[in-house]
Amino acid sequence: MLGPDGEPQIDRQLLADKAEGFDSSIRQLKSMRDGLRHAAVCSAPRHMECHKFRRLLGLAASGVIGAYEEKKPLRKGKSK
Repeated sequence: MLGPDGEPQIDRQLLADKAEGFDSSIRQLKSMRDGLRHAAVCSAPRHMECHKFRRLLGLAASGVIGAYEEKKPLRKGKSK
């Protein structure tokens, strides 16, 4: 955290990458929350009879939900 001159030196790209990781986790948790809320109030007699539940289950199984990571251009010409 400190540079050779003793002054604070912050890796801003690292901070931005960490924030993106949090955004990804938040999206995943929101999807899980929404699925649980829907399952709690769904009028279908069984969850597997609910079209929305089956669609969400299929998306989760295929990796679409939870694995999606938004791609943004990196700042200051840095690449991964």
